[in-house]
Amino acid sequence: MGGARSRGVRMVAGVVLAGLLAAACADGDVRPQAAATGTPPRTGELTWGTCPEPSEAEAQVWGAAEHRPAYARHAARLRCGTLTVPVDWTAPRGRRLELAVTVLPSTGDGPAEPLALNPGGPGVSGRLMPIGLASGGARALLDRYDLVGLDVRGTGRSHPATCPAADSLDPGPQPAAPTHRTARAYWNRLAQAHATCAEADPALLASLTTANAAHDLDALRRALRAPRLHYYGVSWGTSLGATYRTLFPTHSGRMLLESVISPDPDLRGLLDGVTRAREQRFERFTTWLADRSGRYGLGTTADGVRTRLLGLRERLTTRPLRTSGGTYGRVEADQYLDAEPADRAGAGAALAALARGRAPTGGGDGKPRAATPPLVAPFAGTALLCSQVTHAASFTEQWTAYGERRTAYPALGATRPMFPGSGEVPGTSTCAGLPAPERPPVEPGRAGGPLLLVAHRDEVITPLPWARAMRARTGGSLLVVRDGEHGGMAGGGCAGRVVGFFAGVEGASGRGGECEP
Repeated sequence: MGGARSRGVRMVAGVVLAGLLAAACADGDVRPQAAATGTPPRTGELTWGTCPEPSEAEAQVWGAAEHRPAYARHAARLRCGTLTVPVDWTAPRGRRLELAVTVLPSTGDGPAEPLALNPGGPGVSGRLMPIGLASGGARALLDRYDLVGLDVRGTGRSHPATCPAADSLDPGPQPAAPTHRTARAYWNRLAQAHATCAEADPALLASLTTANAAHDLDALRRALRAPRLHYYGVSWGTSLGATYRTLFPTHSGRMLLESVISPDPDLRGLLDGVTRAREQRFERFTTWLADRSGRYGLGTTADGVRTRLLGLRERLTTRPLRTSGGTYGRVEADQYLDAEPADRAGAGAALAALARGRAPTGGGDGKPRAATPPLVAPFAGTALLCSQVTHAASFTEQWTAYGERRTAYPALGATRPMFPGSGEVPGTSTCAGLPAPERPPVEPGRAGGPLLLVAHRDEVITPLPWARAMRARTGGSLLVVRDGEHGGMAGGGCAGRVVGFFAGVEGASGRGGECEP
C-alpha cells in the first residue's frame, strides 16, 4: 500500500478543462488565476494559485531522478489550486477544509477530460503524480486527458493530520516472535498515543474515511465541470476508486485499479491473505532453488530445500553467526526467506553462504531496508485504512489471529505481515486506540463505466486473489502482470496497456488477460 512505494479512449462529448480555464481568464490565458481575496471560498469552489515549490523528496519520488528533463518540462506546465470541501459531508454548511489539487493539462489537439490519479498508501501525497505518470511510459495519456492530482484530506498539503507520539513510537528490539506481554505492552502504548492525538481534533479524525474521500473526488469533478471522472488508482487507491464508482455510478468514467485491495473489510482476513501469499511465494522460492541445486547446493527437491532452510533458520535463531561485518540471526534469515522474485539470486547466494557458516558477500546483511515512503502521512493513512476495516480494535482478536497464522504458515507466519494494518510488533494492529468508524465501509458494487482491474501475479502486498474477489463484486476485466511488483505498471513494460485502456482501444487492453513486463 504503500503505496505507498511503487517502482508510477475513444472520447465522447465532454467539457474541456483547458477551455474552462481559458474562459475564466479575461485574456484567454489558460494559466489558473487566484481567486479574489477577502471572501472565503465556498464549499465546492476550486481556487487556482501559484504552485508551491516541491520538496526534494517529492521531486525524486515523482520522476526528477529518472526523468529529469521530462519532469522539469511537465512541472513548468502544472496548474495548482485548492478545493474547498466540508469536513463532514452530512453537514455541508459546517466546518470546511481546503484540499490541494493539481492539473497537468493535455497536450493533445482535441477535447480533454479529467483523469484523476491516486498513488495509494493510504496517505501518500498525490499532487505530483500527474508529473510522474506523464514522465514515464504512460506519457501518451496526455494526448487525451488532463491528469489530475490530489492530496486526499488529512495528507500532504490537504490539512495534514499528524500524530508525532505514534510516529515516533519505538517498538524496541524484536525477538524471533513477540510474547503476549511484549505485544500487549506495545499495543497499549500505541493506543494511548492514538487516543491522545484523536482528542486534538476528533472531527477531523472522524472525517478521514474512504467514503468522504470519494465525496471529495466527486466535488472535484463538479468543480471541473466534467460530466464524468476517469480514474487510475493504485493499492489503497483501488478502494477509493471502487468506493467512488459505487457511490457515483453515473459519473464514473473509465477506471483502472492496480494492485487491488480486497473488497472484504475484515482486517484479520486481510492479514491472513497477505501471509498466505508470502508463504506461497516462499514455496515457489524453494522450487526455484531446487532447480538450481548445482549453483546453491541447498537441495535437489523443493521439500529438501524447505527442510534445509527452516533448519538453518532455527540454527541461526539459537546460535547467530557473528562476523566482523555483522550478526546473522532469525531476523536476517527471515528476510532472505521472504525474498521477492527479482531478488532470488542474491537471497539464494546469501542462504547458501549462511548454510556453510559464512557471512554473505555482496548480497547485503538481510536486514530490512524498507522505510516509510517520504510522502506518506502515517496518522492520516492509518485513519483512512482503519475506517475501511472491521475487527481491528481488539488486541485479543489480533493476538489470537496471529497465533493461528503462526501455526498455519510455519515458514513466515511469525513475521510481520506486509500490510499497513499490521502493527510494528506482530500480533498488533495500527488501528489500536482509534475510535470505531461511525459508518460501515461502502460495499463495492457494479457501475456503468469500463473497469480494468490489474494484479501482479507474484506480489504479496495486495495478492492476486484479492483482485479476483473484487472483480466478482464489481465486474470489469482482469489483467495479470507477470511479475512480483506492487503497482508500477504505468512505468514498466506494460505501460502500453494503461494507455490502450484509457484510449478505448478495442481488444486486449480492455479484455484483460496477461502482460509480460
